Amino acid sequence: MKRRILLVIAAAVVAFVLIQLLYSGSPGMAPPKDGFDVVAHRGAHVNWEKGTYDLATGCEAQHIYEPTHGYIENTLASMQAAFDMGATIIEIDIRRTSDDHLIIFHDWMLECRTDGEGELGEHTLEELKSLDIGYGYTPDGGQTYPFRGKGVGLMPTLDEVLRAFPNGSFWLDHKDGTMETAALLVDAIGELPQEQQERLYYWGPEEVYDYVHSEVPAVTRLLANRPLTKRCFFPYLLTFGLAGFPEECRGEGIGLPAQYLRLAWGWPYRFLRSASQAGVRFYVIVDSEDDAAKVLGLPIDGITTDYIEVVGPYFDE
Repeated sequence: MKRRILLVIAAAVVAFVLIQLLYSGSPGMAPPKDGFDVVAHRGAHVNWEKGTYDLATGCEAQHIYEPTHGYIENTLASMQAAFDMGATIIEIDIRRTSDDHLIIFHDWMLECRTDGEGELGEHTLEELKSLDIGYGYTPDGGQTYPFRGKGVGLMPTLDEVLRAFPNGSFWLDHKDGTMETAALLVDAIGELPQEQQERLYYWGPEEVYDYVHSEVPAVTRLLANRPLTKRCFFPYLLTFGLAGFPEECRGEGIGLPAQYLRLAWGWPYRFLRSASQAGVRFYVIVDSEDDAAKVLGLPIDGITTDYIEVVGPYFDE
């Protein structure tokens, strides 16, 4: 008898887990969205073979795929191209120069992508403006450098970006995470028109975000940082979706790569209903046509991508 009871309990647990995993719900469960964000990571840019570069230096430029276009990441031209390809928001990387300007560049060291040397933060704006930021890109181990000579003077300042795209939306990735850079950022955006401030989003340490948001309330987070994303998603994951999302996640955005959507119990409609009921925005990382097909037409809040030239047309309404 005891064995039978245990078998019944085990069967019930398995059935429950399978239902939670396999039952996706129906389209009417998740409310439609008013808007849809297409977020282009670093604008239009050449991509690299993930996991092949030196993790100690993070030199992505030495392991790029054969370029299919001529845009260098984080440049004004790459941002314009990304908008033209369907992006509604562009993620850009912010760093501070030695003479307290905000510059748009990903790496903390210059050797990988440029013909410069040393830490970016130890150079003046004038010095950085003289560099060739396409110098180090190679798809074939150094046999060819397709962007060499084409990136001289193209490292933009944040002020240049905001002047060039006054109606553009940007996700500001605060790379060094320091309060000194945050203070410069507050000064740079504090005098902007309210409607332009509302098109800016911050990514960085939680305490720094609190400071930036307190000084410029119109600037918010597009997606929660990694620790907050874990705090939001794990209760849902560990309780098979029964616990929903914590109250601290209300108003936040969380995201998953398209290949991990199967981990979201009740994907898509039951999961998206739970997120909507909790006031949580949900984004999917989409980097291929197959990824785009998985989410096309679903009531999600948007996508982020490293391949705007590939997936942008799928979401161009």
